Amino acid sequence: MILQTSDSKQIDLISIEHRRVIEQARLDAAKSAAERNQLGQFATPNALAIAMLNYSKSLLSPTEEVRFLDPAIGTGSFYSALLQTFSGDQIEYAIGYEIDPDVAAITQKLWKSFSLEVECADFTKISTPKHEQFKANLLIFNPPYVRHHHLSATEKQLLRELAIARSGIQLSGLARLYCYFLLAANKWMTEGGLACWLIPSEFMDVNYGKQIKSYLLNSVRLLRVHRFEPEDLQFGDALVSSSVVWFRN
Repeated sequence: MILQTSDSKQIDLISIEHRRVIEQARLDAAKSAAERNQLGQFATPNALAIAMLNYSKSLLSPTEEVRFLDPAIGTGSFYSALLQTFSGDQIEYAIGYEIDPDVAAITQKLWKSFSLEVECADFTKISTPKHEQFKANLLIFNPPYVRHHHLSATEKQLLRELAIARSGIQLSGLARLYCYFLLAANKWMTEGGLACWLIPSEFMDVNYGKQIKSYLLNSVRLLRVHRFEPEDLQFGDALVSSSVVWFRN
């Protein structure tokens, strides 16, 4: 379904974004810093999300209908930015996955009038679409930043098998969860589809990042890597330097 926008919808969007920020702050406060660190839950600031969507828009045809996917949508910062950046008649559909049922319920309620489909599910355990028309041509993502020692041996094995099945690449046992998400999303994109990933810059400097760099250089068409200065932290509650990576499938 193609979304339609109007002046009243724009007013609604401003109101919903205000409510979303409040809900995000409430959700963050409900968990300790240690819990959020273990779960890798760090929401994308909306200003950064808008900047990422604006640049992504410049890489798409003005007439191209957008099929949007966010594999870890949270409260919908990227979806909010999508609606603020693209005209409603350019968005064919939008879908997001969220593993936390409490967050998913809030996101469904927030965006119910804007046709966002929210699925409460673990993105790494969902079968990929069989047909091209059900795949995304715009994938925007801030994957969970979970360190390897927070993953059990069984979880690592399942994720390693998934990454191989989706991309043909075997990751190091030290790889963080975001690395598996990056490779698992490969078959969710259309041929030529655009991906924009907000991920830690560390993959460029550590041994377990070699396979990710190989994927970006050899398996997809790398368009741009924007690396923030180490002191320019994008998350007020996560001491990690960030990069934004754009590529085409």
